[in-house]
Amino acid sequence: MADHVMDVDDATLMSPVPNVPENRDVFRMARLLLLLDVARTRGRDVPTIDRLGYYEFLADSPFIVVQGDGQRDDADRLALELAGFTATQLAYASSGQRFASRRRRLQYDLARLLSYGLVAIGARGFVVTTAGAEMAANLNSVYADAYRVSAEVILRRLAPKSNVALEADVNKWLGESWLLIDFLDDVAETAAPTAAGSTSQQPNRANRGPSGLKVEQARNGTDEIEGSEQ
Repeated sequence: MADHVMDVDDATLMSPVPNVPENRDVFRMARLLLLLDVARTRGRDVPTIDRLGYYEFLADSPFIVVQGDGQRDDADRLALELAGFTATQLAYASSGQRFASRRRRLQYDLARLLSYGLVAIGARGFVVTTAGAEMAANLNSVYADAYRVSAEVILRRLAPKSNVALEADVNKWLGESWLLIDFLDDVAETAAPTAAGSTSQQPNRANRGPSGLKVEQARNGTDEIEGSEQ
């Protein structure tokens, strides 16, 4: 009988290790590429990193945006449900925290796409290159097709908004908690005083505020983007 009893340590070692898609760099970069390709085909500009982050996150959780009872809401809700999205998924309960976590990875993922030549900085913002568009076209899966549908809905609704209106809506949808999390993250990265009483140089965080990283700032701030944490 004892031979059939599994040791607790053995059971722990045999248990599967969680490996959610969000933790895979390739998955996140492919999703960004899909979003920018949809923006290209629909003629939508993505002028700042903040807007890119909003669009990419909300396209993965579209029912944060599609909440009304109007005719447009009904049509978008039907399209999203047919694509496979559901308004009852548990992830919506922690949207603010999920957005703050994803926002910290965005610059790293975007920097890699830029270095691979799949994304470029154009006159009107971040754009997918010819190579990036070809790669996006070859992304064939149920999730990729659903994400394309959702990205089209989100871009149609949010791209025409001004920066002030968009940020107000995002704060309403996600709550103020994600702003607090990001603020505490900035504080954690502040340099501590040295023994001589002076402080070491603090990282430039000016481009991380709600106003977003403008295209011109991105052109002059490559080092900051490439230095982001993974």
